[in-house]
This record gives sequence, structure tokens and C-alpha cells, in this order.
Amino acid sequence: MKLFVDGPAQRDLGSASLGTLNVLYLALLELGLDQQLLENEIAHAVIAVDEPEAHLHPHLQRLVFRRLLNETPRTSTKIVTTQSPYIASVAPPRSLIVLRTNGDQTVAAAASDASLTEPEWDDIGRYLDATRAELVFARRVLFVEGYAEQVMVPALARGLDLELDKLGVTVCAIHGTHFSTYVRFAAALGIPWAVVTDGDPGDDKDADNPLAGQVRATRLVERLGAAGSPEQHGIFCGTTTFEYDLFQASAENQATCRSVLAELVTPRQQEVVETWQHTMPDCAEFLKMIERAGGKGRFAQRLARRELTAPDYVAAALQYLKA
Repeated sequence: MKLFVDGPAQRDLGSASLGTLNVLYLALLELGLDQQLLENEIAHAVIAVDEPEAHLHPHLQRLVFRRLLNETPRTSTKIVTTQSPYIASVAPPRSLIVLRTNGDQTVAAAASDASLTEPEWDDIGRYLDATRAELVFARRVLFVEGYAEQVMVPALARGLDLELDKLGVTVCAIHGTHFSTYVRFAAALGIPWAVVTDGDPGDDKDADNPLAGQVRATRLVERLGAAGSPEQHGIFCGTTTFEYDLFQASAENQATCRSVLAELVTPRQQEVVETWQHTMPDCAEFLKMIERAGGKGRFAQRLARRELTAPDYVAAALQYLKA
């Protein structure tokens, strides 16, 4: 009898990749243990796999380990050690355990220690796709609201002589302002975190009326059962929105933003942008022009290639994580 793999390709085992052979070995091992359990030769099976992502395509990593880690009967225990965000993205969030070196010891932190509701656990499970599952492996994580911040913050950090990859900092966009779930998840895994959020001023111009972002930051501190200012706990709030705060951060930023917008809008709209050299646009007008230029994502992609000054609250958040 001769075995072939890869379906219609009918390749023999000698020509199969190492990743394919590893999957085949794992499947045969699991089948053998299932048979032993069925025949009561053993009472419980423990399968431990070390870094199975080696030589394995990302799609196969998700396909194989989504089933292996989620379809676990009471008669077996699966343990996987990995550095792959693809595998972490399909693991049940409550099953995640992070091991870190602390001096001459290894310290474990379990996600299951996070006091989250069932809907919040479901949110985390959907959130940890292949890109954002990187936060599980981060030394530190910066939570931001949207894609624009996720693209721009690494560029702004380089302007502060901070290389986020060297610091082990991952920037994670949660695409909203519901930070509480994510910071508690990170805290349970022992991952230092910080939050950057917009000021979001309302229509009320009363100086005594706090910004919506400041209220949000204060409530987050309360939700964490902590005391003190949001900044003491790594929560930093802007004045308006990220894009407009970036525009206002320096005269050089204003010139760069005008230049990028002029590249993306129509000639008629370029004339409006040129007037901003003399008359500062308000936040609403500036954001409207960004939408006409293709949206915040496109604008951020173009800006990320330029040298810019970080807004004070973004710089403070990066320095907080560096400390």
C-alpha cells in the first residue's frame, strides 16, 4: 500500500512539505488516542504540541487548530505552546495563558482571571482575528479607537525616536470607544496597556462642560475599580478628534496635512484647502474634507509616510508605555 496526499495532486509522502507531514502525524496521533479511549485502554488523553506553526500555512494553522482547540471532549486535554497569532486567533479566549520571564522565574497569567460577562467574552473571541491576536504576544499594548490611529501611531513614535517593535508595543484598534473589555483582558494576561481616545467635544461650548472623551476616560478608571486621574492609569484623551489634533499639533503638521489633502481632492476643493494657510478650518470642516479625500483610512495611509509631530496626548501615552 502506498499513501498519497494533497487530493488530486496525488503526491507521495516523500515529496510532501514538512508542514503537511506534521498535520498528518497529528491527525494519526489523535485517531490513535481516540481509539484507545473508545476501547477503555486509557481513561484520559493529554496532547501537548510545541510550536506547531513551523512550516504550516496560516490558513491551515487556523483550520487545524480551530477544530483541535474548540472540539475537546472531557476525555482529553489539549495543550499548545505557540508564538502564532493565527493559532491564538482561533483558540477560546478563556483558554489563553501567557508565560513571561520575571527575573529568574517564569510567571503565568491566565485570561480566565478577567471578570468579563459572556457577551464580553464573545466580543473578545470575535476581536482576536489574525491581526489583533498579536496583542496576546505583546510586551505592551496601546488601544486606540480606529484604523487611522493604528496606521499613524507607529509613524508618530518614530518621530519620538521610539521603535515600537523593539519595545514590543502593539497598537490595537478596537473600532469604537468600548475600551473596558479590552483593558481588563490585557490586564488579566499581565500585559501593560495604555489607551488613546478622542476628546469628542459636543455642541455645548461651556468651558465647565467636560469633553465626552474626558467623561469616558473617568468612567473607565471607575470601571477598573481604581482611583486617581486617567493619565495615572495610562488613559490619555485628546482635545477634539485624532485627525484634527494631529493637524493642530504644529505648523509643520498643518502644512503637511494640507499638502496630502491637496493630492487627494478635486481642483475645486484644492482651492479651499489653500485658503487654510491663512484661515484655520474648524474641526467639522477639516473632517468633511478628509471624507471628500476618500476617508480617514486613505488620509492616514498617505500621512504615515511623512514626518509629523505627535499630539501631546499621543506622545504622553507612548512615553507611559516606554517607562
